Amino acid sequence: DEHHGRLSARMAEGGAANLWQELWADARRIPAHQQPLLFDHSAEAEKVLHYLEGLPPHALFASLLPTVFLVAYERLYRQPIVHRMPVLRQRLSRLADRIVHMDWPAADSDSHEYASLLDGLEDLEVHTSRCVSLLAKLPAQYALVEALVTHGHAIVDDRAAQKTVLKTLAQFNILTAQPTSREYVFTARLQNNADAEQQMYVAIDDDRSIRAVYGRSTAQASTLL
Repeated sequence: DEHHGRLSARMAEGGAANLWQELWADARRIPAHQQPLLFDHSAEAEKVLHYLEGLPPHALFASLLPTVFLVAYERLYRQPIVHRMPVLRQRLSRLADRIVHMDWPAADSDSHEYASLLDGLEDLEVHTSRCVSLLAKLPAQYALVEALVTHGHAIVDDRAAQKTVLKTLAQFNILTAQPTSREYVFTARLQNNADAEQQMYVAIDDDRSIRAVYGRSTAQASTLL
């Protein structure tokens, strides 16, 4: 008993039939550091290395797959941006679910399940990299960056976000660059038909060439002339 300093009932039972008492009495008094190891770490490590040397490459690769995916998942999980943006957090959760429910002993690199898991990991890495890159150019604009990554475009109606976007564009001289062409859209609504409208699309290139397209649209159809 480690708390009260006495032997257990089985060890303390008297009589010659107590095997534990007999073994204890006959045991040699040898310091622990001089006793043979109960577990030889060096010998067991050599057995492991010998086993790995005999494994074919594909079997070794298959046995390392779970660890490789867990390491990749942990690296992505440690990215602070993943926990700040719902689109990344959802993708990370789906990736974790796939890793947990993957049948690793039967995993085949040519199977659909393995390809789907690999695509999920690649997709999350790409989206995380894009978010990090956009946030470096648009600081603290998490909603705007998420919209750009998710939909490819965004409507910037917030004043703070507009200032950030203009500041970013100014760094690349986009605001001061001369346009190569200008496009105009002229729209006219007919007084007797509120659902119909006439539009003209005009494009003026830097070489002074002009292209015009006339269009007429209704609620049911549109026509370009």
